[in-house]
Amino acid sequence: MRIGDVPHYLRDTLLRLFPHRAPTGLYRIGSPDRSSPVLLTGNFTLTVRRLRDVLNGFDAWLLVANSNGINVWCAAGGGHLTHHDVISVLRTSGIADCVDHRELMLPQLAATGVERRPIEDATGWSTLWGPARLEDLPAVLRRGGSVRGRERTATFPLRERIEMAWIWIPTMALVLGSLSLLIDGWLAMVAVVTSLVVAVMGLFACIPRVPITGGVRWVTFFAAALLGAAIGGAVLVSFGARTAPGQVVVILSSVLGMVILSVDITGTTPLYPGSVNSRGGTPDITLDVERCSGAADCVQVCPSAVLRLAENPARAVIAAPGACIACAACIVQCPEDALTFTYPDGRMVEPATIRRTRLNLIGDRTVQVST
Repeated sequence: MRIGDVPHYLRDTLLRLFPHRAPTGLYRIGSPDRSSPVLLTGNFTLTVRRLRDVLNGFDAWLLVANSNGINVWCAAGGGHLTHHDVISVLRTSGIADCVDHRELMLPQLAATGVERRPIEDATGWSTLWGPARLEDLPAVLRRGGSVRGRERTATFPLRERIEMAWIWIPTMALVLGSLSLLIDGWLAMVAVVTSLVVAVMGLFACIPRVPITGGVRWVTFFAAALLGAAIGGAVLVSFGARTAPGQVVVILSSVLGMVILSVDITGTTPLYPGSVNSRGGTPDITLDVERCSGAADCVQVCPSAVLRLAENPARAVIAAPGACIACAACIVQCPEDALTFTYPDGRMVEPATIRRTRLNLIGDRTVQVST
């Protein structure tokens, strides 16, 4: 990363919860020639910046499709990035005139909404899935595009958890800190901001070692709020402020901050299904073994290692059903429609429904996508 890029990274990181568009089209990475690999991503600015950094030292062509300034995973799941957007950038970017081959690497996390086969049928380009994480992309390119099993799995390391915490903190601090300033002065504001930083950072740092799903999650949120309130209260005491209003404001702010996070903290991680999207219960992934052809498309796109490929005969196997995050990538990509979602109340969501609809902001499958 160049020094001059640091302010842009900070801006894009702190504001990553909001859409931020990079220009679409064709980017040169290094000095690509007619045999260089062609990769695709969405036009979320932070992703484009990080992808270009990860590819430093490589020669490649990068296609940036229109995802409405949203990251690949969220855009694909919400209908903002589909195979139509990929087809469009393939046809309009001029990439066909730059290379002799017709092979395109798609981001694995786009598999929730980008179907490979319509792209291939409409453009003549063959497609393959890249790794789940940008950090693994250089190794994959050195192997000629081969992705190993562990590189298919989405993870949430400490660095990314701390980054996500800092995404939540500014908004909370601005709102709750301003209210505390009006109620009890600048010292109360400092204490409230401190309490929020401690509570939010502490919570994200402990994921996934503490429960953030199920009824027991409230113990986790209460503990984080208590920790934040204790530190914020200590700030007040250290400056000689022992008034009740200040302490009450700190406690209420810590609790309110955790209540806000509890609404859909799971949806800001790659490890759990979003709680907003699970209002009707978390579905189980079911497999019709008789329909499975062993194509392994589902295994290639699952970010949670739920599925594996058995041999003799080659068939998909649901190896870790409890790890399923209900992203539906396997259902979208299965060529035989052998996978479905089944809800606790017996409802089934057929593959055709999942392919033609996406989730809106409150988790309902109402966004229509043309097939």
